Amino acid sequence: MEISETCTHCTNDRCIRSVPLFASLNMETVHALTAQMEHKRYKKGEILVKEGDRAEGFTVIQNGSAKAYRITGDGREQILYIFPANDYYGARFLLTEEEVPYTVEALEECDVCILSTEHFRSLLLTQPKVAVEIIEAMANRMRVLESAMQSMGGRNAEIRIASLLLEFRRPYGREVDGITEITLPLSREGLANYLGLARETLSRKLNDLEEEGVITLVGSRVVRIEDLDRLLGLASAVS
Repeated sequence: MEISETCTHCTNDRCIRSVPLFASLNMETVHALTAQMEHKRYKKGEILVKEGDRAEGFTVIQNGSAKAYRITGDGREQILYIFPANDYYGARFLLTEEEVPYTVEALEECDVCILSTEHFRSLLLTQPKVAVEIIEAMANRMRVLESAMQSMGGRNAEIRIASLLLEFRRPYGREVDGITEITLPLSREGLANYLGLARETLSRKLNDLEEEGVITLVGSRVVRIEDLDRLLGLASAVS
């Protein structure tokens, strides 16, 4: 069960400052926001918000990661988005009265910081620059989701996998001896679900990429990018 407490992290401005969207705010505004934020901790597998609920507010994933998903008509889980550390959700629902159309679940232990609708709207009124940046960020997220939908449609499996590895490169990658090593946030089954592929197809294509020298698989969760140029070329190819 989630633990709710006063956000000591927020008093140090870590939550807001770690989110690129708010990086340009002056310190006075940052202090005003962080003083109002609530902190919660969720264990792996716990639900942060359930489909059909009202969003609590603008939620920052301070530590850990989470997934947004919906249950399809035939009972399958369809992953829509992965939220890494310093990402956020809920901005859309602060501007509308809609119910949340997906469930968000912790992929690992998560610390989140929540800014209420009231305080968020006050920010928009007093900081028009932030309002513009939020609109741009929401548009960018729509672009990512549209790209994901395109990938699940006409693009072949190899292109989808290459695009996903590049998507995960920044939030989940680290440099090891000059090579990017990605610790995947999902199991093979979860990755297959996210990409709209059969698990066997995903495993076969990953093995093909390894044989071609594009990547190296280290266990089931770590991928080393050996040939970034080739991976970029694959992701931009037309199926």
